[in-house]
Amino acid sequence: MEGSGVGSTKCPQCSADVAAGEKFCAACGAGIAVAEGIVRPQDAPPPEVIGLNFERDARIGRARKWLMAISIITLISGFAFYAIQSEQADKIIRESAQNLSSLDAAQRDAAVQAEVHMTWDQWVSHTRGQVTLFLFINIGLAAVYFGMFFWAKRNPLAASVTALLLFITVMGVNAVYDPKSLAQGVIVKIFFVGALAKAISAAQEERKLNAQVPRATIAS
Repeated sequence: MEGSGVGSTKCPQCSADVAAGEKFCAACGAGIAVAEGIVRPQDAPPPEVIGLNFERDARIGRARKWLMAISIITLISGFAFYAIQSEQADKIIRESAQNLSSLDAAQRDAAVQAEVHMTWDQWVSHTRGQVTLFLFINIGLAAVYFGMFFWAKRNPLAASVTALLLFITVMGVNAVYDPKSLAQGVIVKIFFVGALAKAISAAQEERKLNAQVPRATIAS
């Protein structure tokens, strides 16, 4: 019967011979800690710790998944609202133009200026510009949520809580600017709050696991 090769050691899981420098056991696949060319199976974390690491990764992945979903939905809903608001803005402009059709350009400007302190052309540009501005705000928010998706890899709880606070702040600002906005997209808003709540819950579970046993790593 052949003995262990020079520089080899025993696998901590199945006791099979493992050649020096190998990171995994060829027989059972168990991880082997390696440092400076010396195989040290005793440095490998126990299976229960490795299991906790996988569970922590699953919680982090779940939190990041919800943040990615928020980013994508913010972008899609931004373009959807842009299309709806553009149509509404054009309708208002057409109706206003029809109501003022009996006036010449100077009289029309005077009438509009008395109402909104802008000329007709300025008012039209402002109305359409507001719609475009909201589109870019949503694109920016989607980019911020996407950034939080990457931040959550390091600190899922902080990223998830920050995302929820940002969403609430944006809703509050919109409500001050236009109180009617609170009733718009209620289903989407409920989904956002629910998704962020789930992200926070997953991040809290990950933090509890991390408090129980510090993350174990295997040297590469």
